[in-house]
Amino acid sequence: MSSSSDWWRFATAQVWLPTAAEMEALDRRAIERSIPERALIENAGRALATRLHQRWPDGRVVALAGSGHNGADALVALRTLRAWGRDVLAVRCGSSRPDPDVLIDWDIELAEPDSLHAALAASAVAIDGILGTGVRDAPREPQSTCIDALNASGVAVVAVDGPSGIDFTTGAVPGSAVRADLTVTFGWPKLGITRFPARGLCGDIEAVEIGFPPPVPEPSARLITAAGVADALGRRGEDAHKGRAGYVTVVGGQPGMAGAVSLAARAAIRAGAGVVRVVSAPENREVIQTGVPAAVFVDWDDPGAVTEAVRSSAAVAVGPGMGQGEGTRARVLRCLREAGPSPCVLDADALNAFAGDPEALSDALGEATVLTPHPGEMRRLVDDEIDVLGDPPGAARHLAASTGATVVLKGAPTFVAEPSGSILVSSLVSPAFAAGGMGDVLAGLIAAYGAAGLPPREAAAAALMISGIATVSGSGAVGLSADDIPDRIPGAREALEGIDPGRIPGVVVALPAANAST
Repeated sequence: MSSSSDWWRFATAQVWLPTAAEMEALDRRAIERSIPERALIENAGRALATRLHQRWPDGRVVALAGSGHNGADALVALRTLRAWGRDVLAVRCGSSRPDPDVLIDWDIELAEPDSLHAALAASAVAIDGILGTGVRDAPREPQSTCIDALNASGVAVVAVDGPSGIDFTTGAVPGSAVRADLTVTFGWPKLGITRFPARGLCGDIEAVEIGFPPPVPEPSARLITAAGVADALGRRGEDAHKGRAGYVTVVGGQPGMAGAVSLAARAAIRAGAGVVRVVSAPENREVIQTGVPAAVFVDWDDPGAVTEAVRSSAAVAVGPGMGQGEGTRARVLRCLREAGPSPCVLDADALNAFAGDPEALSDALGEATVLTPHPGEMRRLVDDEIDVLGDPPGAARHLAASTGATVVLKGAPTFVAEPSGSILVSSLVSPAFAAGGMGDVLAGLIAAYGAAGLPPREAAAAALMISGIATVSGSGAVGLSADDIPDRIPGAREALEGIDPGRIPGVVVALPAANAST
């Protein structure tokens, strides 16, 4: 799957991302109310066998079975493959045999851990069923030795639910952890496998449907998917006009910094905004009008013109290249005041202007405001107790709750937090996203989709998906710069139309190996 150039298509519209605790509760509720535990294990194991056999149809398969349900899932897969005619063997990698005993009457020996090296040497594919979702600490013996042996073996590895040794909530790797080629996860991906460093150990990720009912209560996080964004964006009618598409004003660009504001404006134009105005320093007029001829230039030293531009816009993006001079905070506050209830996107220097004084920012924000900090900008807006790098979803939730704004904390992945505490998580990761100017493109896109009528959360999700597709599709990310992305936006939007998320039967979402997504 990682060789596919359109892997982002392989997802349903709504994909939950439960934490380990949330998944445990959903699993327990399913067993109590609708489906027996043994049936879930059978469904999981058979789905695992199907995905393994499709990817690696030849060679012996060895299952490394821990004591928990992941070990049982692995043995069901092994038993299924044996019934299909595959050569299989199993090795116990826990303190006891998996419970329940799922091998039933099949003559498959569960060998002791000291036979693992020989079993791996004789196999083409290994199933990692050593540890499950409940693990928080570094693996102990004999699991750690089994993990190290598996990583050193060179065989292809399929992880059951997630690589053994990762934290399924935080993505942390506290000790030894399996490096998988494919992770088959059940029901929905767990939040931790979308986060680094765990994401880098998962290989390709496929979440398979095994019979869970709709989640109640719903997990607090969801994955941003192409199908979901396609539903939100819909299609532009043939009777569309520039007024209905929405006017966007982009404010930024101190003298000599026209590039950032130009990128944001180009992105908004290519996303379909009806009219785009650029409010910037007068010294930038020629550069902006040459680089973005479709935009209307407004001198930010002309108060009347600025007021008219902001008030007449359906959305405003403030901050790209704005600088951190004495007047920056006043300019941001004025834009927020003049915009009234219209969506406002605050990026870069519009956020830096309130470093160390987030209360002043919170007091000025409207309900439709979107804040788009990177981790450094986020650290300047929250108190020292907030662990921005260690707990980015928690940091995003904190800032959203304290400001009442939607927060887009950029990173790998990016987290979109609402004041209610719900989280959206980007599904696309690529080193190309770290290129300078990508944040400016994102700000312009969010403003354009907000101007078209999408609520802040959906506008941010659409911007992340469209810019992500524009980045990772086509000719690839080698040598790609932010300047290339705006012209790719129409093609990315067009690619969403007519999307068919059910192309792999039984698969809810498929994501490529992190190092294969560029």
